[in-house]
Amino acid sequence: MKQLSRAISLRIALPALLSLLLFIVSIFLIILPALERSFMAGKREMIKELTETAWNVLATYESWEEEGRLSRQEAQEQAIAHIRNFRFGSNAMNYFWINDLSHKLVVHPYRPDMEGQDSTTFTDPTGKQIFIEFVRVAQEQGAGYVEYMWQWLDNPERIAPKLSYIKLFEPWGWVVGTGVYLDEVHAQVGAMRKKLTAISSLFLLGAILLVLYSIRHTILADRVRVRIWEERGHLIKDLEKNKERYRALVETTSDWIWEMNPKGQFTYSSPNTRNILGYTPEEIQGKTLIDLCPPGRRARFGPLFNQLLAKEQPFYGFESICLAKNGQERVLEVNAVPVCELNEEFTVFRGVARDVTDRKAAMIELRQSRDRLRASLEDTVTSLASAAEQRDPYTAGHQLRVDGLACAIARELGLSSDQIEGLHFSCILHDIGKMSIPAEYLAKPTALSNEERAIIKCHSRAGYEILKNIQFPWPVAEIVYQHHELLDGSGYPRGLRDDAILLEAKILTVADVVEAMSSHRPYRPSLGREAALNEIRSGRGSRYHPESVDACLHLVNQNIVELSSQTW
Repeated sequence: MKQLSRAISLRIALPALLSLLLFIVSIFLIILPALERSFMAGKREMIKELTETAWNVLATYESWEEEGRLSRQEAQEQAIAHIRNFRFGSNAMNYFWINDLSHKLVVHPYRPDMEGQDSTTFTDPTGKQIFIEFVRVAQEQGAGYVEYMWQWLDNPERIAPKLSYIKLFEPWGWVVGTGVYLDEVHAQVGAMRKKLTAISSLFLLGAILLVLYSIRHTILADRVRVRIWEERGHLIKDLEKNKERYRALVETTSDWIWEMNPKGQFTYSSPNTRNILGYTPEEIQGKTLIDLCPPGRRARFGPLFNQLLAKEQPFYGFESICLAKNGQERVLEVNAVPVCELNEEFTVFRGVARDVTDRKAAMIELRQSRDRLRASLEDTVTSLASAAEQRDPYTAGHQLRVDGLACAIARELGLSSDQIEGLHFSCILHDIGKMSIPAEYLAKPTALSNEERAIIKCHSRAGYEILKNIQFPWPVAEIVYQHHELLDGSGYPRGLRDDAILLEAKILTVADVVEAMSSHRPYRPSLGREAALNEIRSGRGSRYHPESVDACLHLVNQNIVELSSQTW
C-alpha cells in the first residue's frame, strides 16, 4: 500500500508540478517582459500624444498670428504662459518645456533661471549635451525620443534618468517636449511585477493544495478500490460456497423446489420430485401442474391455477392434487413468488411444493375424531342437564331456552364460534347445581322464605364444584359460578363486579333473567315479555352488561327471538 501511495503521488504530482513550473516560467520570462514592453510602449505613446497636444497649442496661437488677431510677440507670450501652466501625471507635477534652435531655453516651469540662456554647454551627469541633442533630433527627424539624465521634477538635488519626446515647431523655430522619469516607470513595472508575483504565488499555493488534495483522495480512493477488490474476491468465494450450500439444500430437502415460466411450465425441478411423484427432473421439464393433475380434476383445478399465474403475485398454501407416476394421487401444498429482472419485468415463478397427503389424511381423521368427541360431549352435557331437570320439572326446558337466547346474543355481539360453543355448554349446565337443592324447595308453590332462598342461591357454587374437575376447553365451571353475579356487585354468590366477571357469564345473566321472568314458575305465573325487557332495560349498565342488553332488545324487537310463555 505504501508503494502504491508513492506511485500515485508521483503520477499526480509530477505532471502538476511541471505544469506549474511551466506556468511560472512563462509568466516571468514571456508574459511579464511582454507586459513591461507593452507598458513602456504605452508610456512612450503617452508622452508623444502629450507633446502633440502642446504642439497644437503653439499651432493655435501661430494661426491667430497669421489671422492678425495677435502679433508674434503676443502670440508667443500667451503660448509660453499656456505651456508654463500645463501639468499632468498622478501628482500633477509633470510639465512641458520649449527651447529654440539656437539652444536657448524658452520656457521651463522648474528652471526659470535657465530661460533665455545659451544651453549649448549644458550636459547631464553622463556628459550628454542635452539641448544640442534636442535640436539635432528636431532638425533631422522633426520629432523623436531622447533619453538622458535630468533633475527630478522641481528638485534640482535629485538627478534621475528621463525619456522625452520632442517635436519641432518650425514657424517659430521652437522645440517643444515633455517626458517621463524612468524611475517612476520602473517603479510602476516593479509594482506590477510584485502583484503578478503575489498572484502567481497564490496560484502556486492553491495548485499545490489541490495537488495534495487530489493525491490524498486518490490514495484513499485506491485504498477503497483495493479493499473493494479484496472484498469482491471474498464475496465471490462466499458466493461459490453459498451456491454449493444452496445446491446441497435443494437436492437434499424433502420438499420439491421448482421454477416455472409465466405459462406455468417447469423450467427447473429439484431431484426430490422422484420421491414425491416418481418423475425425474428431466421428465418434469416443460410440464405444468395441470398436466400432473388427475384428468377428472383438471376442469376445476386448471382455471384456478391459471388465475394465480395471471395475477403475477405471490401465492401460499395452494393445494394441488397430482397424479404420481405409479398412479397414486398426492396432495401438494404449493408456495410461490414471482421473480422480476432489473427492468422489473416478470420472468419466472420460483416456489416449493410439499407433500401433505399424509397430513391431510391425519387432519381428516382428527376432524372426525373431534366431531365424535364433541357429539359425545354434547350427549354427556345434555344428560347432565336432563338429570337436573328431573329434580325441577317446573323449570323443564329453562336451560335450553336460556342457551338459545344467550347464543343469539353472543352472535349479535360478534363472539367467535369457539366462544359461542363454550357459552352453549355453560348455558346447558348453568343450573346443574340445583341437583343438590331439596326438591320440595324447587317445586314449592308458594313464596320461599329467606332461609330457603339462601339455600337455593347455593346452586351456583354447587354447580361450580360439580364441573370444576371436568376438563372442558372453555371456562365452563367459572361461567356457571358467575351467572348470577351483577355489574354493581349486588349479585351472588361472591359479589363480583364488572371487570371480574367473564363476558360469557354477563351474557348468560341477561338471558337467564329474561327467560326466568318470561316463564311460569310454581309460585307465580309468567310476568310477561314487557316486564322482562323492562327489567334488563332499567338495569342496563348498572346491573347488566349494556352491550348484551342492547343485543337482546334488538333480537326481541326485530322478532329474531320470540318471548312468550306459549312459545317458550
